Order: sequence, then structure tokens, then C-alpha cells
Amino acid sequence: MTVTSGEDKIKWWKDAKFGMFIHWGLYAALGRGEWVMYELNIPVRDYERLAETFNPVRFNAKTLVGLAKAAGMKYIVITAKHHDGFAMFRSQAEPFNIADATPFGRDPMRELAEECREQGIVLCFYYSHVIDWHHPHAVHNKYNNVWDYDTDSKHFPTYWNGLAKPQIRELLTQYGPVGLLWFDTAGGLSKEDSEELVELVRGLQPDCLINSRVSHYPGMGDYQSKGDNEIPMYGEDSRIWETPMTLNQSWGFSTKDQVWKQPEAIIRKLVHIVSKGGNLLLNVGPDAGGLIPDLSAERLREVGAWLSVHGEAVYGAVASPFPYEMEWGSVTAKPGRAYLHLTSDNWQSELRLYGLKNKVNQAYVLSDASRTPLETAQSYDAELDHHTLAIRLPDKPANDCMTVIAVDIEGELSVDTRVSQQPSGHVKLEWANGRIDADAKTVEWSFQIVAPGTFDLELVCFQKEGASWDEAFREGVEAASGNQRITAQPKSDQVIKNSTACQHPYSEVHSHLGTIVFDRPGTCTLSLRSTLIRPKSGFTEIWQADPVKLRAVKLVKRQ
Repeated sequence: MTVTSGEDKIKWWKDAKFGMFIHWGLYAALGRGEWVMYELNIPVRDYERLAETFNPVRFNAKTLVGLAKAAGMKYIVITAKHHDGFAMFRSQAEPFNIADATPFGRDPMRELAEECREQGIVLCFYYSHVIDWHHPHAVHNKYNNVWDYDTDSKHFPTYWNGLAKPQIRELLTQYGPVGLLWFDTAGGLSKEDSEELVELVRGLQPDCLINSRVSHYPGMGDYQSKGDNEIPMYGEDSRIWETPMTLNQSWGFSTKDQVWKQPEAIIRKLVHIVSKGGNLLLNVGPDAGGLIPDLSAERLREVGAWLSVHGEAVYGAVASPFPYEMEWGSVTAKPGRAYLHLTSDNWQSELRLYGLKNKVNQAYVLSDASRTPLETAQSYDAELDHHTLAIRLPDKPANDCMTVIAVDIEGELSVDTRVSQQPSGHVKLEWANGRIDADAKTVEWSFQIVAPGTFDLELVCFQKEGASWDEAFREGVEAASGNQRITAQPKSDQVIKNSTACQHPYSEVHSHLGTIVFDRPGTCTLSLRSTLIRPKSGFTEIWQADPVKLRAVKLVKRQ
């Protein structure tokens, strides 16, 4: 991976699509995740004693970077300092660091920097710039060490000028070129301090990227960090973005967390994210010895095996030109070619795609080295201005995880960008694609009906673990189309297992609201009123912690 510079400095990152997040620190010694110091109110002096025996002698930079490369990842973001304040590098600014405070006595960041250069992986650093439970003067607007330190006695400039900025300077001057600095939880940081930090980075390494979590003020940084494990809707983001996601349910090493995503699920989520224009930063948590758990490594290698065959459809690809999700999978594209990523669920003999206007020259299975042409047929309904492409599929999927069909086209890719009914008969209306009136708490959609009929109206929401469903919908919802009106008190009717877009600690929940009739083809409208409707997110953490998130309305055509 070649890091670009100047005006096009973010191109390497946009093309990379897939990176490895590594949460590794002193907290690994306790095996209870990276927030253990805060959750157990561990006194600073007791936490410091962990360093006396922290000796990750099984850490091997060559092996770790090699695993990232085998997984098809193009960059690594590792926690140089997390919220516990323990630096995983040799720091002159603070003796509480892995090189000076532990028997290990080495600087793993230096070893990683050398190995990343050797193997062609871009090294990036995570740095917790506001939360620091070890330092007596670090101040966050919510998550502070109040069991050791008096909040009223804190003097943030002492921490900011004496530790945060000096350590960031060390990271940018001691390890060669750094691809990006990944900041986190900027609660309470002033705009002036945010701008000062950005200028510090720009002055030391102009080509080093900065994520949006550097500040709570919108627009800062080079790209948008989504909420943890959050995959956005089509049309939700105006900036390029990245989803940080865990391979299991924790970030730092945890002996109790054995809920691992399967390779098939990781591949689907990666493709789904790329099809919406994003990057996936997938996290692993090495143990106290410095090893990535075997179950993590096994899954990463399987993902890499799939990417070694299908990477053409991922790396450097652009988002789907269609403004909605496909029921059969996802779409990515490159000049002159569209890639249709098909899941193996309910494999059928024919794939039908609405809205592609280009003439198709050929279609073939991407993993087929001989590029055997698949039978295709295109049709056009002038009255509805409706294009249909039909592709005759092989008898069975080429891959259990995801089969990719490459479609070569004439000219620049052109599609009907109206939200349209799917070949199954269903329509999915994501709230970010509608006309939102935040004051009235309403959203209205226009969409194309091809096959009219009676539809079940389903509300699609993400519910946080432990959140009260009844509280979220105590005022009910109202849907309307023409003279048809439905008032309902949504119930948790169906929980969708293995949702592509929904991650822990949320579950995708569908609620039946009623039925509605669209009796003729053409353009139709639907509106929804709910107290959950809000403007599109202006920043990563404004809404990520909502107990229940409204995602879409789905029209399910009755047969």
C-alpha cells in the first residue's frame, strides 16, 4: 500500500477499505476489556503495580503484521495510549509506559513501525487525547477518574500541555511516516484545543490523516469515524467514513468474551460497508502475552482467503450507485464494471436487477478464471421508465461466503437513482433517504412501485441491549399514504438474526404496523411520524448511544 501525499493524501486510505484495529494495553493483564480500570474503580497505585509483571514476551511484530496482511488488511491502527493512560511506547513525557515501567523493556511501536515498512502495511496510531484515568488533571465531560482525584482540583492545561501534546509529538517524530492518528471520545474538548491539536499534527506530518473524533465540533479531521460498530444508511453521510468494529463483543482482551463473528459474517459486513462508501476497521485484542487469540486469527485468515480471489471488487472500488440496499447482497463498482455480491442464502436460478441503464457486454463469476459468460437479458418499460437486467446464475454459489458476479458495461455507469421496489416485490425506505422534518418529527419518501398490490408495513429499528422498547414508542407512530392512514403502537415482533448492518450491543427488530395498498404502478409516497425521527447525524457520537434507533420502513408485498 503506497501512502499518497499532498491534495490526494487520503487516496491510499480510500482505496484500502480494510484495516486492523488493535486494542492492546496494560488492561490485557486483567483479561476484562479495556475499560476495566474505570468499571472497577481501580486506584492508580494498584493499577500501576500491574506494570511490574507485565511482560508480553510472545509479542512478535512480524507475526502480527503478517496476520494483518494475510487477512487482506492494508493498514493497522494500534492503541499507543488508551484511556488508562499507559503508553505502549517509550515516552520521555511519562514514565508510565511499556518500555520504562515493565520488565518487557521494549518499544513494540518501534518494532511494528519497522515491520510495517517491511511488509507494506501502513502503520497508524490510536491515542486517547482527552480521557486519561492515570493523570490527575485529565478532564472529560463524563468519564473521569473520580475515585482518586478531586474533579474540582483538576487543571486540564497541565495534562494537555504536559502529556497529551508531548506524547503526540513523540508518536509523530519517533516512528517514521504515520498513516493516520485515530483520536477518541473528545468530550468537552474546546474548539481552540481541537484546532491546536490538528495544527500540531499537520505541522509535524502534513500527510498524516486525522479522524473526526479529534473533536466534537463537526467538520474536523479528514474523514468521519462512525459510532462503535455502527454501519450507516445510504444517504446518511456527506463525508467519507469508516466503521470501527469488534471481531467479538469487547475491544480489549477478555477471557469471558467468546462471541466471535464468523468469516462469512465479516465478509458480508465488509462488502456492505464498502458498497456504502466506507472502510471497515476490524478490531482484535491481543492477550497479556502479546498474542492475538487463535479464534481471531483463524477468522482473519479465512477473510483474507476470500479477498485474495475477490479483492478486485473491494480494493479501490466505489460505492453502489443505487441509493438503497439490495436484498440479495451488495453492489460495488469500478469504471466499466459493476460487481454484484450475492449471498448464498436462498440462491436462485436468476438474478434480477432493476435500474441499470447501461448496455451489458458480459457477466461472469469473478472467481471463474476462464470468465465463462453468463446468459443475460435486458428490458425496458418506457411507460414506467424502468430498466431490468436478468442474469442466469450457475446452479450453485461459487463461494459459501459470497459469490461475486462481474458485469461489464458500456460507458460510464448510469442507474435510475429513484428508490425502487425490489424484484421480490418489497420496498425498503431508510429514513436518511427521506425528506425529514425534524420539528414535525416526520419523514416522507417517494418511491417507484413496479408490481402493485397489498403490502405489510414493517418498522425496522435497532434496539440497544437492555433498552426499554415501550418507553421509546410510548407515543406510538403514524404512517400515511394518500387517504390511507395507520396509527400503531409498535411491538417487538421479530428479531433478525445475523443482521448485516446491525452489531452488538444492538439488535435489529421489526414491528408490524398494518397493511397498505398501492393499486397502480408508478411513483408513490409514504410518510411516517415518530418521536424517534431526527435530522441526519452531523457527527459520529450524536446519536450512536440512543436506546432505540429508527432505521427504515419496509413494505412487504403479499403474494
